[in-house]
Amino acid sequence: MRDPVDRASRDPGTFQLRNWVLGVVSLWILQGCAAVALHPPEGPKDPVTVALLDHGHHSSLVLPAKAAGAWVRYSYGDWAFYVERRMNPLMGFAGLFLPTKGALGRQVLTGPGLAGVAEQQLRVPLEESFPLVVTRERATALREELEDIWHGGYDERAESRAWDMTFAEHPEAYTLLNNSNRMVANWLMALEIEVSRVPLLSNWQVGSP
Repeated sequence: MRDPVDRASRDPGTFQLRNWVLGVVSLWILQGCAAVALHPPEGPKDPVTVALLDHGHHSSLVLPAKAAGAWVRYSYGDWAFYVERRMNPLMGFAGLFLPTKGALGRQVLTGPGLAGVAEQQLRVPLEESFPLVVTRERATALREELEDIWHGGYDERAESRAWDMTFAEHPEAYTLLNNSNRMVANWLMALEIEVSRVPLLSNWQVGSP
């Protein structure tokens, strides 16, 4: 008697559907590998510099702190991966395809200027840093929004020496379609930076304003 799985694999309709799904997924992955073009605002009023950090697979964003000579780095990710350090394949699969608890990471950096501060004070790998000039008002509003998430309403705190950040729960669940790069893209758009498309991977390219 022929195995049911074998019959399904030989069925023309099933075969075509499977190929179509594989094709769509492959195309989506290939698009995700393409660079995401960023265009900062032209001639921002009261300009201030922020920094997009590319860590290879994920991204973070550095904003000016309220105090002079200080900066705050924010990162978003899966709580189980970044905080609990659960990195087995099952947890990785869940983090990609199932909504999981989101984490907002925060790190304070200090220095007279943004240039070189991240490179000198980060423990995590840094492939590239992208300085971006934006309106101070927008940068302040985004920092205050992220500070409200980090400080208010979420009692659980977790300090990670591996990432050199302190994490609090983020209200948005983590998925493949809402990963660190997608969240950073949302933050960039809040700064009036044009983002060419929704990013899947950390692959950025900065164009002219």
